[in-house]
Amino acid sequence: MPGPYLHKIHFLIIPAQIISIYASYYIACTSNPGIITPENLQKHLDYYKYDGLIYKPKTCITCKMQKPARSKHCSMCKACVGRSDHHCAWINQCVGENNQRYFFLFLYMLVEFCAYGAYLCFQVYRGMIIEWGLDKALVKDSITGEQSVITFRRAFLYVLHHDRVIGAIGILAAVVSAVVLIFLIYQLYLASRGITTNEAFKWEMVEESIDRGELFKMVPVSKKKEESSGTSTAVEGYSKKYNKKKDIVEAKEERRIESFDEIVNIYDKGIIGNLKEVFFPKI
Repeated sequence: MPGPYLHKIHFLIIPAQIISIYASYYIACTSNPGIITPENLQKHLDYYKYDGLIYKPKTCITCKMQKPARSKHCSMCKACVGRSDHHCAWINQCVGENNQRYFFLFLYMLVEFCAYGAYLCFQVYRGMIIEWGLDKALVKDSITGEQSVITFRRAFLYVLHHDRVIGAIGILAAVVSAVVLIFLIYQLYLASRGITTNEAFKWEMVEESIDRGELFKMVPVSKKKEESSGTSTAVEGYSKKYNKKKDIVEAKEERRIESFDEIVNIYDKGIIGNLKEVFFPKI
């Protein structure tokens, strides 16, 4: 690493960076994403309740088990994954409730590693500019004949033209760092709202159904009339489970959802609670 702008400490930082990125990648690839088994099925069923909208009680036809809320069967992993976010080709397995934190760690390390690589390439070019004396070089105007100190931009482009490999590596590293950073921010944004990537698509479909006027809420209605007023009582909710009494006859009434604001995400525990659930899973 030539140049006066790169300290010898980078000979220690670079190996540490390489070890860190590979370690985080290994952990993300080998950690259990939260595969649901007959042994832990009940824990998953108890932890997340069905909201009756994007998750309803059903059986996985492949695993032959009841599918807990927020779970999804992955045909590539050949298993149901708890709080399934998405299947990631980078780590060759699903990102779920147990390894999403490690996936975030890997993304962060990748962003930092590529940004550091771009920084090194830039500093190497700065060193080359000084070694070649371009920082003190003069350029002559072809029209006026006046001489002026070359700008850093022109000196940088001159070095880039003569050594394109380092420049290509630096540009690629910077682009990858920026793209992965945007993806990481988006993933953290979804996690802070109590939404997985899989659920984000489900909520989009719900919002589209509301816009088309196709979504209705089933309202269980108690037909037991009070003797004094003769009025009936109603209990609203997406869940079809509610208390039944022998002397109450129940029916269901449809009420169209007019706005997405009427929908409550029961899995949203607030920013701190949602992130705590991701980084410190209880299941």
